[in-house]
Amino acid sequence: MAVSMKNTASRTCAMRGFPGVQLVGPDGLGDLGPDAARTEAKGPAVTLAHGEETRFLLRYLPDTSGSGKKYTRLSVTPPNERVSEIVDLGRLAITVSPESGHAPDVYVDPVGYHVGYGK
Repeated sequence: MAVSMKNTASRTCAMRGFPGVQLVGPDGLGDLGPDAARTEAKGPAVTLAHGEETRFLLRYLPDTSGSGKKYTRLSVTPPNERVSEIVDLGRLAITVSPESGHAPDVYVDPVGYHVGYGK
């Protein structure tokens, strides 16, 4: 899943690295899922003027057991920041298996994912 981040500040911002991402349930009242683990991907330095966007990929292993937990929102923290934003997935939902103590089911790539032409 490609997730966009938009610079809404009046000044240019620069970032590099991984955003913090945690799955959040539909009510958000303590219904938190796993934090996304970082992949081994390397990302570019990203500079965004007001209104520009960058993306990152969120990868997950969907539950196939039928006993998974459904999450409809994400808590996203930009690289090197401490303030997160809750993002509603609209009609999408991420369903992952209950934690098994093995490898994580949710992974995040660094910012700077690019699709198509242009910036």
